[in-house]
Amino acid sequence: MWTAFQRPAAALSILLCLVFSTGCDSGPEKLREADVKYQALVDQGVRPTDPAWDEVVAALEAVPKDSRSRPEADKRLAAIRGLRGKLPPRPLATPGATGPGTDDSDAKRAACEALAKKLGVADDAAREPLQAALTQCQKELVRIESHSHPPGEHGHEHGHEAPATK
Repeated sequence: MWTAFQRPAAALSILLCLVFSTGCDSGPEKLREADVKYQALVDQGVRPTDPAWDEVVAALEAVPKDSRSRPEADKRLAAIRGLRGKLPPRPLATPGATGPGTDDSDAKRAACEALAKKLGVADDAAREPLQAALTQCQKELVRIESHSHPPGEHGHEHGHEAPATK
């Protein structure tokens, strides 16, 4: 049987264990510190590749592995590292084909695709001339496609004169 003194003592010891076990987790505080640094860099418009982000990465890595805040820190680390890596090529809207049997529009589409791929991985200095070349290529592709017609289509459906029939 528990005496009147033992019940409150047991409850107090359980309460102290809970308080001290949650108070030992420094992860939430470290995550808050990292968030402050993160927000400051975002507000300043600092690019993720800037060395200033190293401090944020270090603060996130300082969140203890056994902390309840670690999964959130890991997600943020993965996002920052993803932005710091090399960007993948941009997706292309007009895939092309080359080789025997391709017509002019297919060849031009392939040329535009090659330019778009180069633009997707180009550094800042080479981007502007590649963008101009790609824009010109796309204009030429539109011109070629507007004058080419699939088999069975004679062109008069698009405002061109119909061929003379005998």
